[in-house]
Amino acid sequence: MANKKKKISFEDSLDDTDFGLIISAKGELKGMYIPDQMNEMDYMPQEIMQILEDVYGMDIATDSATIH
Repeated sequence: MANKKKKISFEDSLDDTDFGLIISAKGELKGMYIPDQMNEMDYMPQEIMQILEDVYGMDIATDSATIH
């Protein structure tokens, strides 16, 4: 029997406090989804900052990205 896959939207797959990275097929960082309540707090978890620095050489304090 074939597996049935349920397709859900990107935002629907996230919990209220989840962050999401938008990455192209070539592995380029295209943007970042930040939860609504986090926008108000102006807070970025250290773990997310570390991923951006380690993988993309990006310093969130000085570099820019599209925020969704």
